[in-house]
Order: sequence, then structure tokens, then C-alpha cells
Amino acid sequence: MIIFETAAAFVASFMIAVNCDVSRSELVLCGLGGLTAKGVYQMAVYNSGGEVFAVLVSAASVTALARTLANIRRMPVTTYLIAGIIPLVPGAGMYNTVFNIIASDYITAMLIGFDTVKAAAAIAIGIIIIFALPNKIFFKLKRNK
Repeated sequence: MIIFETAAAFVASFMIAVNCDVSRSELVLCGLGGLTAKGVYQMAVYNSGGEVFAVLVSAASVTALARTLANIRRMPVTTYLIAGIIPLVPGAGMYNTVFNIIASDYITAMLIGFDTVKAAAAIAIGIIIIFALPNKIFFKLKRNK
């Protein structure tokens, strides 16, 4: 099941990159970001049991991958980052929150909405943590000639 989910995340990120008009040479790497996101998420959930922590770790790993690929391939970080975080975005939670509000089940909507906000905040914090690191970690050092 984990292999199927990570493969689906690869395809989803790949297709988002196609939809965002990313150049053909970068599509597989964008898909690799989604695969990394879902793979790290699955491993973190299995090892820690906490969904929010797993989303945080996964978002941080995808951001580190995106910064590294951006340096190597000389592309903007957002090329890889946007496609990479797609598997982490809590879309079903947002949908279920609105659905329960419309159905007048406010308690369930509040519980699901709170979990959704926690997951979205974990994504943002994971990205911020990696972007707060110095650039020399991700960028090649200039060689003296």
C-alpha cells in the first residue's frame, strides 16, 4: 500500500508540474519531490505516530530537496517546492470541514478544521525552518582558481 501511495504522489506532483507549465527536463524531478514528501510522511507516521510531526518533517525534507535541486539545476526553488508539497496539502480536511458546516455538524467541523489548520501550519513551519538555514548549506562553494 505504501508503494502505491508514493507512486500516486509521484504522479500527482508530476501532473501538477505539467499543469504549472514546468519545463520537460524538470518534470521527473518535480515528481521526485512528491514521492519524497509521501515517503518521508509515511515513514514518520510509522515511527512517531503523530500526523502533524510527520507533515512537519516531510515538508522540511521536500524543502531541502527543492533548495538542493534549485542550486544544481539553476531553477527557482518554487519549481520543485510547489509540486513537492502537493501530497501534503490537507485538501480532504478542508472539504470535510466545509461539508460539516453546511450539514450543521459544527462540532465535527471544528475538530476536522482544527486538524486541518495544524497540518497546514506544519507545512508552513517546515518550509520556514529550511529557508532559515544559511544558503551555503545548499549552494556550492565557489572554488578558488
